[in-house]
Amino acid sequence: MPPYNWKTDPITVIREFEARHNNPDAGALIAWAVWTVDCLYYLDDLDQDFNRSGISAAGHSPDVIDIAHARWATSSSITSLDLCAAGLGRVFCANTGAHELDIGDINATLRAQLPAHAQQWIDHVRADSQYNLVKSARDWLMHSRLRRHFTLSTRDPCLRLRLEFNSIQLPVRDLIELARELATKHVCDFIQILHLF
Repeated sequence: MPPYNWKTDPITVIREFEARHNNPDAGALIAWAVWTVDCLYYLDDLDQDFNRSGISAAGHSPDVIDIAHARWATSSSITSLDLCAAGLGRVFCANTGAHELDIGDINATLRAQLPAHAQQWIDHVRADSQYNLVKSARDWLMHSRLRRHFTLSTRDPCLRLRLEFNSIQLPVRDLIELARELATKHVCDFIQILHLF
C-alpha cells in the first residue's frame, strides 16, 4: 500500500495552528500524530509482505511477528489520537507539565475548555466502536496477556494468529488494518478542523 495521501498538507495546517496560538509544543504533538499515521502505513506494508510470503526477517517465528505487529499497530493507533488530545490540552487546557493529556484525561471540566469542534472530535472518537475495540486490544496487549489461537492450513503461505480479548477473536491482519484505518480517519478529521480552533 502506498503512503497515505493527505488531502491537505498537514504540516502547513499545523504550522498555522501553532502560529495562531504561539504554542510550538502543541504543534509538535500534532505533527507526531500525523507521522504516527504514516508509520502505520509502513507497518501495514511490512505486514502485508509477511502475510503474502510467510518469510520472517532474521528467522523470527511467525507468532512473534504477529504479536509485535499487533502491539505496534494498536499502540500507534491510540497514541496518534492521544497526541491530538495532548495538543488540544497544551493550547486550551493550560497543560504545561511533563504528563501530556490523552483522550481518557479529557473529563467534563477539561472538555468544557475546548472549542466546540474539538469537543465534537473528542466525542466522535470516544463513541467510535472501532476506537473502543482497538483501545481494548492495545490495553490487553500492553497490560495483560491474550489468548492466541492458531489456524492450521495448507493453503495459506503464512499461518497467522487470532487474538482473543473481551470474548472476541480477531485475526492479527484484521486488527492491523482496523488500527490503521481508525488512526487515519480520526487524525484526518482532526487536521481538517484544526483551522477552526
